[in-house]
Amino acid sequence: MEKPKVTTTPHFSAPLQKAWHRFYSDFLLPSRVQEFRSLLEQALARGYQVHSIASIWEKIKAGQLQDGPYLVLRLDIDTDLRTTRALWQVVREMGVQASFYFRLSTLDVNLMREIHASGSEASYHYEEIATYAKRHRLKSRAEVEAHMPAIRALFAENYRRIKALTGLPLHTVASHGDWLNRRLGVINHELLQDPGLREELGIELEAYDPALHQHYTRRYSDGAYPNLWLDGDPLEAIQKGLPFVEVLMHPRHWEANIAVNLQDNLLRLGEELAYRRLGLPHLLGPLAPLWPLLQTGILETGL
Repeated sequence: MEKPKVTTTPHFSAPLQKAWHRFYSDFLLPSRVQEFRSLLEQALARGYQVHSIASIWEKIKAGQLQDGPYLVLRLDIDTDLRTTRALWQVVREMGVQASFYFRLSTLDVNLMREIHASGSEASYHYEEIATYAKRHRLKSRAEVEAHMPAIRALFAENYRRIKALTGLPLHTVASHGDWLNRRLGVINHELLQDPGLREELGIELEAYDPALHQHYTRRYSDGAYPNLWLDGDPLEAIQKGLPFVEVLMHPRHWEANIAVNLQDNLLRLGEELAYRRLGLPHLLGPLAPLWPLLQTGILETGL
């Protein structure tokens, strides 16, 4: 597989090296889209059926799983619609299927409809536990659990709104992992541990459900530079012919989109300061006039 051309990491102390890695990942990383194309080419050459979460779930429900091999593609659209479109173009050109899960902050109705029309899946990458906890400054798991009815109501409202806007089935959804989830020790998909809510909304599968994961031989996730794959290289699994492989991807890790990454980093800073009840406009000083633009995401289409 063709690897992205990267510069040699300068010799820094550990903290500076970590900062350099983050800077490189956010602002210098060259496109890895051809690496993704090569991965798919080699999977198809070795007889893999390439599925979305939705399409493999249909096989599982129908009892039609065979020996495989199967490759399940999941893309979590945390940021960067530009790279999302480039990756989707590869999926479409290769004639395979993948799942694209969009956050409220990355929702693109036209793109989601195009993805669905091409045979892939577009659905919801939800984060209501983290959103609610930030908004109400919840500080513990116990507080989150006490507010779970309101959190589930917020999820239902957002889910129905997206379904109405897009006209898509949204039969599967995927939890987003947020910094506050890690801090509180509560995963977003815990809100879907309510079977009644799933039935009410028509959600058949959460992407982390054991009903799906029990079939996987291996799961792989991409990561930020320099650890471009966190759980080993999926190409090795494909070359070995492992029967059931899932690959989870995030567009941010496949090309540096400077404007979008700058926006996201500033928003992350703003969330932290707001959660701690610190005044962001005062701390940002001369950048304060840009804050409304960053909040609306207007820079997403900038570069």
